[in-house]
Amino acid sequence: MTIVTVRRLAADIFNVGRNKVRINPDGLKEAEGALTRSDVRGLIDKGIITKAKKQGRASTRRTGRTGRGRRKGTPLDSKAVWMQKIRAQRRFLNMLLDTGALKNEARRSIYGKVKSGIFRNKRAMLLYLKEAGLVAQSFEPVKAEYKKPEPKPKKQKPLKAGAKAEQKKEAPKAGAESPAKGHEHATHVKGEQR
Repeated sequence: MTIVTVRRLAADIFNVGRNKVRINPDGLKEAEGALTRSDVRGLIDKGIITKAKKQGRASTRRTGRTGRGRRKGTPLDSKAVWMQKIRAQRRFLNMLLDTGALKNEARRSIYGKVKSGIFRNKRAMLLYLKEAGLVAQSFEPVKAEYKKPEPKPKKQKPLKAGAKAEQKKEAPKAGAESPAKGHEHATHVKGEQR
Protein backbone atom coordinates (compact mmCIF):
# COMPACT_ATOMS: atom_id res chain seq x y z
CA MET A 1 0.00 0.00 0.00
CA THR A 2 1.24 3.52 -0.71
CA ILE A 3 1.92 6.05 2.03
CA VAL A 4 -1.02 8.14 0.81
CA THR A 5 -3.42 5.22 1.37
CA VAL A 6 -1.93 4.44 4.79
CA ARG A 7 -2.32 8.09 5.75
CA ARG A 8 -5.96 8.08 4.56
CA LEU A 9 -6.79 4.94 6.57
CA ALA A 10 -5.03 6.29 9.68
CA ALA A 11 -6.94 9.57 9.37
CA ASP A 12 -10.19 7.60 9.18
CA ILE A 13 -9.25 5.55 12.29
CA PHE A 14 -8.18 8.65 14.26
CA ASN A 15 -11.20 10.56 12.97
CA VAL A 16 -9.02 13.53 11.97
CA GLY A 17 -7.92 15.09 8.70
CA ARG A 18 -5.07 13.61 6.63
CA ASN A 19 -2.74 16.50 7.49
CA LYS A 20 -2.98 15.62 11.19
CA VAL A 21 -1.53 12.12 10.69
CA ARG A 22 2.22 11.83 11.42
CA ILE A 23 4.26 8.88 10.15
CA ASN A 24 7.65 8.29 11.78
CA PRO A 25 10.40 8.46 9.10
CA ASP A 26 12.13 5.43 10.69
CA GLY A 27 9.03 3.27 10.11
CA LEU A 28 8.30 4.26 6.50
CA LYS A 29 9.17 0.78 5.18
CA GLU A 30 6.76 -0.86 7.64
CA ALA A 31 4.04 1.68 6.74
CA GLU A 32 4.43 0.89 3.04
CA GLY A 33 4.15 -2.85 3.84
CA ALA A 34 0.74 -2.46 5.55
CA LEU A 35 -1.98 -4.05 3.44
CA THR A 36 -5.14 -3.79 5.56
CA ARG A 37 -6.86 -1.50 8.02
CA SER A 38 -5.83 -3.88 10.85
CA ASP A 39 -2.16 -3.54 9.78
CA VAL A 40 -2.51 0.26 10.08
CA ARG A 41 -4.02 -0.22 13.57
CA GLY A 42 -0.97 -2.32 14.48
CA LEU A 43 1.35 0.51 13.33
CA ILE A 44 -0.66 2.92 15.48
CA ASP A 45 -0.18 0.64 18.50
CA LYS A 46 3.58 0.47 17.84
CA GLY A 47 3.76 4.30 17.70
CA ILE A 48 4.94 4.50 14.10
CA ILE A 49 1.76 6.35 13.10
CA THR A 50 0.59 9.08 15.48
CA LYS A 51 -1.91 11.87 15.54
CA ALA A 52 -0.79 15.52 15.82
CA LYS A 53 -1.90 17.35 18.93
CA LYS A 54 -4.93 19.56 18.76
CA GLN A 55 -3.75 23.08 18.21
CA GLY A 56 -6.24 25.00 20.34
CA ARG A 57 -6.42 28.75 20.66
CA ALA A 58 -3.64 30.98 21.82
CA SER A 59 -6.15 33.24 23.52
CA THR A 60 -9.85 32.91 24.04
CA ARG A 61 -10.11 36.61 24.76
CA ARG A 62 -11.93 38.48 22.06
CA THR A 63 -9.70 40.84 20.17
CA GLY A 64 -10.44 43.88 18.08
CA ARG A 65 -12.69 46.86 18.72
CA THR A 66 -10.04 49.38 19.58
CA GLY A 67 -11.69 52.38 17.92
CA ARG A 68 -11.77 55.89 19.35
CA GLY A 69 -15.15 55.32 20.98
CA ARG A 70 -13.92 52.39 23.07
CA ARG A 71 -10.87 54.13 24.50
CA LYS A 72 -11.08 55.49 28.02
CA GLY A 73 -9.22 58.44 29.42
CA THR A 74 -8.17 61.69 27.85
CA PRO A 75 -6.92 61.12 24.32
CA LEU A 76 -3.41 62.36 23.61
CA ASP A 77 -3.42 65.22 21.17
CA SER A 78 -0.73 64.32 18.67
CA LYS A 79 0.17 67.94 17.98
CA ALA A 80 0.54 68.74 21.68
CA VAL A 81 2.82 65.70 22.12
CA TRP A 82 4.88 66.80 19.12
CA MET A 83 5.23 70.37 20.38
CA GLN A 84 6.27 69.17 23.82
CA LYS A 85 8.93 66.87 22.32
CA ILE A 86 10.31 69.43 19.87
CA ARG A 87 10.45 72.24 22.42
CA ALA A 88 12.33 69.99 24.85
CA GLN A 89 14.86 69.04 22.17
CA ARG A 90 15.35 72.66 21.11
CA ARG A 91 15.90 73.72 24.74
CA PHE A 92 18.43 70.88 25.03
CA LEU A 93 20.19 72.06 21.84
CA ASN A 94 20.39 75.61 23.19
CA MET A 95 21.74 74.32 26.50
CA LEU A 96 24.49 72.42 24.64
CA LEU A 97 25.40 75.56 22.72
CA ASP A 98 25.39 77.76 25.85
CA THR A 99 27.62 75.38 27.81
CA GLY A 100 30.01 75.07 24.86
CA ALA A 101 29.56 71.29 24.58
CA LEU A 102 28.44 71.72 20.96
CA LYS A 103 30.14 73.99 18.45
CA ASN A 104 28.05 76.68 16.81
CA GLU A 105 28.91 75.37 13.31
CA ALA A 106 26.84 72.22 13.92
CA ARG A 107 23.82 74.13 15.20
CA ARG A 108 21.96 74.52 11.89
CA SER A 109 22.27 70.86 10.82
CA ILE A 110 21.19 69.56 14.25
CA TYR A 111 18.31 72.05 14.35
CA GLY A 112 17.09 70.72 11.01
CA LYS A 113 17.32 67.14 12.24
CA VAL A 114 15.30 68.05 15.33
CA LYS A 115 12.68 69.73 13.17
CA SER A 116 12.40 66.71 10.87
CA GLY A 117 11.71 64.44 13.87
CA ILE A 118 14.77 62.21 13.55
CA PHE A 119 15.35 62.08 17.30
CA ARG A 120 12.88 60.17 19.41
CA ASN A 121 13.91 62.04 22.56
CA LYS A 122 16.77 63.98 24.13
CA ARG A 123 18.70 60.83 25.00
CA ALA A 124 18.61 59.64 21.36
CA MET A 125 19.76 63.09 20.29
CA LEU A 126 22.71 63.02 22.70
CA LEU A 127 23.64 59.51 21.57
CA TYR A 128 23.69 60.67 17.94
CA LEU A 129 25.84 63.69 18.82
CA LYS A 130 28.35 61.48 20.69
CA GLU A 131 28.53 58.95 17.84
CA ALA A 132 29.03 61.73 15.28
CA GLY A 133 31.84 63.19 17.42
CA LEU A 134 30.06 66.52 17.82
CA VAL A 135 29.95 66.18 21.62
CA ALA A 136 32.61 64.61 23.85
CA GLN A 137 31.96 60.98 24.86
CA SER A 138 32.33 61.90 28.53
CA PHE A 139 29.73 64.68 28.36
CA GLU A 140 26.75 64.27 30.68
CA PRO A 141 24.02 66.92 30.74
CA VAL A 142 23.45 68.71 34.03
CA LYS A 143 20.09 67.83 35.46
CA ALA A 144 18.15 70.91 36.49
CA GLU A 145 16.84 70.77 40.02
CA TYR A 146 13.10 71.00 40.20
CA LYS A 147 11.91 73.95 42.21
CA LYS A 148 8.27 74.09 43.11
CA PRO A 149 6.91 77.40 41.87
CA GLU A 150 5.69 79.78 44.55
CA PRO A 151 1.99 80.54 44.37
CA LYS A 152 1.26 83.94 42.89
CA PRO A 153 -0.56 86.40 45.16
CA LYS A 154 -4.12 86.93 44.05
CA LYS A 155 -4.85 90.40 42.76
CA GLN A 156 -7.97 92.21 43.85
CA LYS A 157 -9.96 93.61 41.00
CA PRO A 158 -9.92 97.44 41.06
CA LEU A 159 -13.35 99.02 41.42
CA LYS A 160 -14.57 101.28 38.66
CA ALA A 161 -15.07 104.99 39.42
CA GLY A 162 -18.87 104.70 39.30
CA ALA A 163 -18.87 101.65 41.54
CA LYS A 164 -16.79 103.46 44.18
CA ALA A 165 -19.30 106.32 44.34
CA GLU A 166 -22.23 103.91 44.69
CA GLN A 167 -20.40 102.02 47.40
CA LYS A 168 -20.01 105.25 49.40
CA LYS A 169 -23.73 106.12 49.00
CA GLU A 170 -24.86 102.67 50.06
CA ALA A 171 -22.73 102.68 53.17
CA PRO A 172 -25.15 102.77 56.14
CA LYS A 173 -25.13 105.90 58.28
CA ALA A 174 -24.64 105.52 61.99
CA GLY A 175 -27.98 105.04 63.72
CA ALA A 176 -29.97 104.65 60.50
CA GLU A 177 -31.44 101.25 59.74
CA SER A 178 -30.87 99.82 56.28
CA PRO A 179 -33.82 98.11 54.62
CA ALA A 180 -33.88 94.31 54.58
CA LYS A 181 -32.05 92.70 51.70
CA GLY A 182 -34.28 92.13 48.72
CA HIS A 183 -37.00 94.46 50.09
CA GLU A 184 -35.57 97.82 49.05
CA HIS A 185 -38.73 98.63 47.08
CA ALA A 186 -41.19 97.18 49.53
CA THR A 187 -42.71 100.56 50.35
CA HIS A 188 -43.49 102.88 47.51
CA VAL A 189 -45.81 105.73 46.87
CA LYS A 190 -48.84 105.21 44.69
CA GLY A 191 -48.11 106.08 41.06
CA GLU A 192 -44.35 105.88 41.54
CA GLN A 193 -42.45 103.54 39.28
CA ARG A 194 -40.25 100.96 40.73
